[in-house]
Amino acid sequence: MIPRSEQRTMPDLSPLAGTDGTFSMLAIDQRESLRTLLVAAGHDATDLDMTAFKLAVAASLSPVASGILVDREYGLEAISATGAVHEGCGLIVAVDHLIQQPGGPLEGSELDRSALTVALLRHQPKALKFLVVWRPDEPAEARRDMVADFIEGCRSLGLLSVLEGLVQVPGSTDPDVFDAAVLAAATEFASFGPDLYKTHLPTAGAGEPDEIERRSREITAAIGRPWVVLSAGVPVERFAAGVGAACRGGASGFLAGRGVWGPSIRTADPEADLVTAARERLVELVAIAQATARPWWEATAPAR
Repeated sequence: MIPRSEQRTMPDLSPLAGTDGTFSMLAIDQRESLRTLLVAAGHDATDLDMTAFKLAVAASLSPVASGILVDREYGLEAISATGAVHEGCGLIVAVDHLIQQPGGPLEGSELDRSALTVALLRHQPKALKFLVVWRPDEPAEARRDMVADFIEGCRSLGLLSVLEGLVQVPGSTDPDVFDAAVLAAATEFASFGPDLYKTHLPTAGAGEPDEIERRSREITAAIGRPWVVLSAGVPVERFAAGVGAACRGGASGFLAGRGVWGPSIRTADPEADLVTAARERLVELVAIAQATARPWWEATAPAR
C-alpha cells in the first residue's frame, strides 16, 4: 500500500532553493557531535558556547545559503530571537532526538512527536527535518512508523519534510557494502514520499568522480524525487568535487555542515574564520551546485 503521504500533488520546494531550483543549504543542527569537535580543538564547549557558535555560523553564512538547518536544543531560540538567519535563507528545524553520549558516536534517533505542534510555527520555519539511522540488520517497522508520522506531521503543519537517512553498517568497512546500504535506505524511505531526501555522498567522497556520478545515478533512479548530499564523513578537501559529481548524477544540491564550517573550529578564532575561509568554501559549493545540480522541479515525482 502506498502511504498517504505519497498521495499528494507536487510540492513547492522553492522556499529552500535558489531561484534556479537548486539547493545550497547549511546544517548547524549538530548537538553532542559539535561539542566533541569543540573540545577536540581546545575550545570551551558549554551549552552557551555551542549556541554562540551556531549564531556565528548563521550570521556569517546564511546570506550565501538557500536554506539553514538548526536544532531546537541549542540553536533555534537564539537564532530566531536575534534574527541571525538572512531573510532569503529558508529555515529548517530538526525534530529528531539524537541518542548519543558525550564524546561518543551516534547510536540512534527518535522522532520527537511533541515538537510537531503549531507552537513551532512562531519561528516561521519552511521545513522540518528528521534524521533516521538505518542499519541493515535492524527491523524496519519502528523506523517506518516514525517516518510516516513525521511526514504526516509536516503536512498537517503546512511545512516541507526533509528526511535524512543516515546509514550505518556495523562490522563492515567495505565501501561497496556501504553504498549498497545507502541505496537500500533511499529506496525504502522514498516510498513514504518525503519532499526532499538527504543522504550520503556515494563512496563517502573517496571514489573517483565518475564512480560517484554513477552511484548517484542509481540513487536518483531509485528515489524519483529531489535529493541532496550531506558532508559528514567526507574529507573537506574532497567534498566540493564530490558535490559536483553527485549533482551530475542527479542530485539537486547539498545540505552540509562540517564540510563548510568544520575547519573553522580547528582555528584559534573560529568566528573570524567563518567570515573568511568558511564563506569561501560555501561560495564555491554554491557555484558548483548552480552549475551542475538538477532543479527540484525536474526531479520531483508526480503523485502516484
